[in-house]
Amino acid sequence: MKKSMAAPFAQLPPEARNQLERLKSRVVLSATKKQIRSILFLSYNHGEGTTSVATNFAQALGQDKRFRTLMVDANTRTPALAVGDYQQSEDGRLVFSDVFAGEVESWSLPKPSAGANLSVVTSGSPAYHPSQVFDHKKFAQFIRNAKKLFHFIIFDSSPIGRYYDSIVIGSHVDAVILVVRAEKTQLHELKWAKQMLQDSNIPLLGLVLNRRRFRIPSFLFQRFFK
Repeated sequence: MKKSMAAPFAQLPPEARNQLERLKSRVVLSATKKQIRSILFLSYNHGEGTTSVATNFAQALGQDKRFRTLMVDANTRTPALAVGDYQQSEDGRLVFSDVFAGEVESWSLPKPSAGANLSVVTSGSPAYHPSQVFDHKKFAQFIRNAKKLFHFIIFDSSPIGRYYDSIVIGSHVDAVILVVRAEKTQLHELKWAKQMLQDSNIPLLGLVLNRRRFRIPSFLFQRFFK
């Protein structure tokens, strides 16, 4: 079953938008210092909100006219993104699974436009085990080509605790952000995910604590953290 697409950034509660803007500022600062432009969002388990966080973060970047952003649904196990209003490739057929498996000799990336700074590549078929057919050479070329057109490439991926796909993809990106769901993710799972990334020499940029329950009333938060 497909996961639901994240709500548009503009429809999020003010406190959620504020946190995403703070995350954007920190990532942009890190990108300037460390040349971080391709970022993989992942979690340990299903249901921790990785797609929502990654998609809304990409939208936060895309709303800034300085940053052309490409959002890639790299979760071929349980694809989530629908094209909707996003810009597509010229032939409309580019999907991540074809690039992942090396099934296309050439492709046309969705071209950013002045009116839409956020473009998307959907996942495609989940009918195979991605990490077993991964074409490292063509995927590396995909990222190089994307960096020529976009300032940031954001990947949503399958859970690291269940599949090896995120490790394979993570070996090609500049950094990883780990999504942790409050009151769900166990401490030993968080430690194990971090250890898996370290063992594979994949840089961890930071953690996002999702669905945290604020202990102060919402109206006070909106007043002081707008």
